[in-house]
Amino acid sequence: MEIAIRADGGAKIGMGHIMRTLVLAKELKNKNNHVFYICRVDNFTYDIKNLNNETYGFNHNEFIKNYVSDKYKMGIEKILSVGFKVYFVRENFLISDMMNIKADLLITDSYDIDEYYFSKTKNAFSRTAYIDDMNLYYYDVDFLINQNIGAEKFNYKTNENSKLLCGCKYVMLRKEFKNIEEKCVPETVKNIMITVGGADPNNITLKLLSWVKSLNYNFHVVIGPSFNNIEQLKEFESARIKLYHNVDMCSLMQKVDMAVSACGSTLYELAACKVPTIGIIIADNQQGIACEMHKQGIIRNIGWYNELDEDTFIKAIGDISDNYDLRKNMGLKASKLIDGKGAERISNIITA
Repeated sequence: MEIAIRADGGAKIGMGHIMRTLVLAKELKNKNNHVFYICRVDNFTYDIKNLNNETYGFNHNEFIKNYVSDKYKMGIEKILSVGFKVYFVRENFLISDMMNIKADLLITDSYDIDEYYFSKTKNAFSRTAYIDDMNLYYYDVDFLINQNIGAEKFNYKTNENSKLLCGCKYVMLRKEFKNIEEKCVPETVKNIMITVGGADPNNITLKLLSWVKSLNYNFHVVIGPSFNNIEQLKEFESARIKLYHNVDMCSLMQKVDMAVSACGSTLYELAACKVPTIGIIIADNQQGIACEMHKQGIIRNIGWYNELDEDTFIKAIGDISDNYDLRKNMGLKASKLIDGKGAERISNIITA
């Protein structure tokens, strides 16, 4: 089956859409499907049909270097780096450019959509699927996927033939997070991870480091590929604050006793590793996840990044680090959330 995945990633967008679809893409490829990506690029006068013609090749290194801004570059480079081909569509001509691309199934993971997009792509492709987080539209698709906790409760509006794949049984988890060994909960917290995602346009990490620099823990701080304030962050490096670039997230998560994280897909990886976590909301699509995980006792949600103050943050760290039973229960509840078979389930259903 020819399968196209429509997703973007970059400095402002972040890499969440790319990273979770790559999990699904690899699963689909392993089942002998031909999978490729459709990614937006900036508007240009180059002949898009010639650019996407296979005789021109798909890496387009010079084109990416000269014509693709940071808005989209990182997502495209990540996809190419793991071996998938990319078709380009111009941001102001997205749908018309997509009409020149052929596939048996189109999977879309993007917030830059509307009901017109669903209608046009439904007519152009044999099957369509959408990976959702927000429940904002009428979804004229064959498969509607929402991997998030509590998504089963959403009252989705779809056509009568749509199949809904909702809830944590469909979490697209990278293979390294499957079958994690049982973790011993330490009596004393020593190591705390801080991660806000691939990009940090609001300088949240910088603010958090200014608050924790005098605390008596070892902080392991993940620096995403789209961070633009690295030199400022380096000023906080010390014996107790270590910065990580291109880190093996699974290994790091298994090393730490606690985490502070944005409330995106990383929460599911932390859950797989049974790490007690303080959650910070940094985008609208994270609010539902944060509230539901907090309600179920899986994380401690301390709210929106722009409303957070130092006292609240420091208190949350102390409340969790000082309470062994709380940390143990948070890890236990997290371990029951997902089984690592989400991408496999999705793949089996959408290609049947």
